[in-house]
Amino acid sequence: MKRCLLVYLSLRGTTEKTAFSIAAGLRSAGCQVELCNMASQKPPGIEGYDLLGIGSPAHYFRLPFNVSDYLHDLPGLGGLPVFSFMLYGSHPGETGNLLRRALSGKGGREAGYFHCRGADYYQGYLQEGYLFSPDNPLPEELAAAERFGRKTAAVLSGAEVYTPPPFDPPMELIFRIERSLANRGLVRTIYIRLFRVNRSRCEGCGRCMSGCPTGTISADADGRPVWGQNCLMCLYCQMQCPNEAISTPINWKVFRTILGYNIAHSLGDPSIAYVRVTHRRGETRREG
Repeated sequence: MKRCLLVYLSLRGTTEKTAFSIAAGLRSAGCQVELCNMASQKPPGIEGYDLLGIGSPAHYFRLPFNVSDYLHDLPGLGGLPVFSFMLYGSHPGETGNLLRRALSGKGGREAGYFHCRGADYYQGYLQEGYLFSPDNPLPEELAAAERFGRKTAAVLSGAEVYTPPPFDPPMELIFRIERSLANRGLVRTIYIRLFRVNRSRCEGCGRCMSGCPTGTISADADGRPVWGQNCLMCLYCQMQCPNEAISTPINWKVFRTILGYNIAHSLGDPSIAYVRVTHRRGETRREG
């Protein structure tokens, strides 16, 4: 039986749903699949696997830092069959192409690529009252993901490999500027120093620490969060705080102006569904 390692990053479950559907397709075709969510698990080594799959959400129009690190640290793949998939709520940026190029650069033999929309649980949009692609991945997208899994498994049995063309649409200049403003250097040297906790509101519940996908948040002597440098700027800590005790650079006026542009851009795109929401005390509720 062929063995597949499927590594992905999922915080709110949308990428994970897609990973499970792909895995179901692979298993129906006779593959043994091991799933690993980077948000809570350390990926195992790739030795002994016949197929490697990587899944990622679009994050500031690129790959999240920990996904990039994982790809960078992979050993040479020596022609190992690989596939990738990507989810995006509004604009994918260059996420998919970066993922595919990284695997190719490691010597992987591409066996497939899949992409679909996923609910855009991003603190910046939620606090402005918008959830984009709220119900994605849709049932038909998950069914397509399962078919993709079966088709990918067939490659291991000698089926012809179909290499899809690049998907990522051209990025507007403003999106390129936003991506540059969210680069790792700025996150580590500036932004992370500006994460704040309101000590009168914080009860030391530890929810921000346990939910951090890189484990970079620790507790001080009073049980309040302290941020380290290994931050993704996912803002998941702020998003899920039950007492709204955490503030981040996303609250600055300059970033709110940028968010306003992004929201207007997405609202003007008829292909992007959305709902109005209220995000309070770590919970997102749809209005109406």
